[in-house]
Amino acid sequence: MRLRETLLVYMLPLLVLPVAVLGYLAYYYSNALREQQVFNLVAERLQQQQHYLNDYFRVQQTRLSSLAAASTLTSHLRQASEAGQQDVSALFEEVMSQDRAVRSIKLLQINGDEDVSFPANTAISSIPNRFRNEYFSAVQAMIEKQSIFLAPDGAERQLQLFFVQKLYVPGLAQNRQFWGYLLLVVDPEPIVSVAANPVTPNSITLLINRSATIAYAANQALIGSAFTPSHYRTIQLSIDQHKLTNGLLLGQPRQLLGRTLIGSHQLLYGVDTEEIYRGFINWPLIILFAIVLCCLLVPWLIYQLLIRQVFEPVKQLTAAKTAVGRGDLSVLLEVRKQDELGDMFAAFNVMVRQLRVYRERELAYKQQLEEKVLRRTQDLARANDDLAAANQELILAREVAEQANRLKSVFLANMSHEIRTPLTAVIGFSEQALLESEQEKRSDYLNRVLRSSEHLLGLINDILDLSKIEAEKLELQQENFNYLAMLDDIYQQTNEQALAKGLDCQLQLQFPLPQVLYNDSLRVRQVLLNLTSNAVKFTRKGKVLLNVSYDQTLCRLSIKIKDTGIGMTSVEMARLFQPFVQADATVTRDFGGTGLGLCISKKLMEQMNGDILVESVKGIGSCFELVFQLARDSKLVDCYEPAAAPREQPQQLAPLKLHVLVAEDNPDNQLLLTLMLRQVGVSYELVANGHQAVERALSGRFDVIFMDMQMPIMGGEEATRLIRLAGIKVPVVAVTANVMTEDAERYREAGCQALMGKPVMQREFLAILGRFAKQVTPQVSELERQLAADPAMQALIAQFSVQLPQLLTQLAQYAAAEDWVQLEFAAHSLKGSAGSMGYPQLTVLAGCLEQASKQHDAVQVATLLTKMQAQLVTEVAY
Repeated sequence: MRLRETLLVYMLPLLVLPVAVLGYLAYYYSNALREQQVFNLVAERLQQQQHYLNDYFRVQQTRLSSLAAASTLTSHLRQASEAGQQDVSALFEEVMSQDRAVRSIKLLQINGDEDVSFPANTAISSIPNRFRNEYFSAVQAMIEKQSIFLAPDGAERQLQLFFVQKLYVPGLAQNRQFWGYLLLVVDPEPIVSVAANPVTPNSITLLINRSATIAYAANQALIGSAFTPSHYRTIQLSIDQHKLTNGLLLGQPRQLLGRTLIGSHQLLYGVDTEEIYRGFINWPLIILFAIVLCCLLVPWLIYQLLIRQVFEPVKQLTAAKTAVGRGDLSVLLEVRKQDELGDMFAAFNVMVRQLRVYRERELAYKQQLEEKVLRRTQDLARANDDLAAANQELILAREVAEQANRLKSVFLANMSHEIRTPLTAVIGFSEQALLESEQEKRSDYLNRVLRSSEHLLGLINDILDLSKIEAEKLELQQENFNYLAMLDDIYQQTNEQALAKGLDCQLQLQFPLPQVLYNDSLRVRQVLLNLTSNAVKFTRKGKVLLNVSYDQTLCRLSIKIKDTGIGMTSVEMARLFQPFVQADATVTRDFGGTGLGLCISKKLMEQMNGDILVESVKGIGSCFELVFQLARDSKLVDCYEPAAAPREQPQQLAPLKLHVLVAEDNPDNQLLLTLMLRQVGVSYELVANGHQAVERALSGRFDVIFMDMQMPIMGGEEATRLIRLAGIKVPVVAVTANVMTEDAERYREAGCQALMGKPVMQREFLAILGRFAKQVTPQVSELERQLAADPAMQALIAQFSVQLPQLLTQLAQYAAAEDWVQLEFAAHSLKGSAGSMGYPQLTVLAGCLEQASKQHDAVQVATLLTKMQAQLVTEVAY
């Protein structure tokens, strides 16, 4: 071994290695000590501010929990009232007086509306509270029972600290009902002071939440900013750690350290490295400088003398070769001399550059291939998903269309049968009555016409009831009524129907039962009559049973209608309450009906907060149960004695001492009303419009005024208002085909005391006359019989049938000329008279035509006129 190799082997390790090891240890421990001192300084300051904020948050959370548990607030949540709101507001005022840091207290409903707020919000705005409250989205996003967040509030939209707690109202069976939120709006001064006093002037203090956004910062523009996922992961690595974490914060390199606060927030320090280390002597740098100096001076002296010219280049070349062998192509040798070693270094560098170019090309080709495969795979997956979704939509659309076509066909078939059957009787017996000379047979024919017309009217009423229910325009008139008397009355009717079919009918009352029922008596009777009539209709032999019971534990009244009829399968019961659908097609053929009754009954019970339950066995029978939920304080009775039915004494038709003014523009309706008035001996005067009605009311004395609401020159509403302004107190009865609730309310506001719908029914007409009569009203049945047998009435019906084609032609002329006002008047007139003359379907079409005329819908008007012409042709054919 040569001397230079010996020196390299022995002298360099003996001189350099001990100095390097000792220097490295000194540098390492001095650097660790310096970092620990910096960490202790930052951690101590951060821990103080963490305790300060947590204590402040706990105090406010404790106050919020105590306020939520207050009896005054709990009582208000159970039963809201104006007095309760005042008590809650007083409670909020007392809490705010205890701590000036509390800015306001809010009680929010579940939809964001402020139920109680102190101090009260006096700002006027047309925007609903749910849109004005910028903090409500944060309230809705809360998952825990309590939450803390910062949001703007108040007229000046300043940032406030919100403490929120969910509120629940205890319910039945230990269930809790979610009511809303209780908000404690507090001065955010503690957070502001913490953010405004960083550990160093150039450091950053942030309050962040778990949604990776800045909840508060000294720079207001940063509030609400969101971190990228990579930056947020770096921040989370610094939370509750025992050392500082290096990272980027707001685009600047910072050392990060954070602590967790109450309420899913975190307090984060972004420490400026240069500022924090200025307070400490940089011993590691000094030691490093000394070590480097020693390690460089000694080798430099030796290398300069003996070794550097040969050993160092060889060593560099060996190290570079080893690195390239491991795959590190970033190694390049510096060519210092133009000798053999320099040529070797240059050749080595050329080789490394060529290898680097080859590797970069290989990686680029590989990446392009992977991206292309991935892109093609994603495109194929999206195409498959789109195709599957489109196929599913097509299948659903086809099923819906097929179902709609089936229901339409069934509905049209049922409606055609149900309408044409009584309409055939109306037309046929009307023609026979015109040709019949014997009074007894003619009376029988007219009675049959009347029954068929009533059946048609009932069918139209069912369709209108279903339309009102589905349009959510059916209003209930709830009251306390004697449902036991109603049940007894319905039982008597059902018993008569059952005896006619040879069936046994029973009424079972399982006492104790509630004395009264708070609901709409008319709709309850409608449902009960529908179910009992169905029970009799679908029972060929056996019995029909009405069972009434009351569950005092659940406060539930149950009325069961059982029969031993045809029964139903589970599949048939599944479509039992669908409109226009009966359990089976054979049911419609054997028993008739449109399938509307049960659908209407089901919807009525749901609107009355009740329900219909059904049990059935095919071939054995069915049981329909009506369920009503009653109050707990309902009075119970142990027995029920039905009132004795008064014996009906036949009464003769007595004249009524009334003088009546009739305002009606339609000639048929004029003749109909005058005929009915003559039957009861009422004197009358007839006018054709509202202007004439006002003149006659001012110049004459009348007991009752029958006022058509839509007439030429002046309508009924305007005429009634003028009569009332003149100080005339004569009762006014509105005669109209528009009998919706909003229409009746409008007529009452105009000054009408009663409403009589078109088509005019004798019973309703006599009942209204009886309210103002000075003598007892004669029997309705006698009047109907006499009116039906009246040749003038028969001539009126015949005259209307002859004039009907001319009326439809006149409607078509108005539509062609687009004279919407005249078309509306003519349609209204036809709507009021057609039903009274035995044309209920034309009444429905005329009502639709009136609405289309108001909207100037030419297409709809043409369609309706075509249907009316077709209906007229059909009725003439039958």
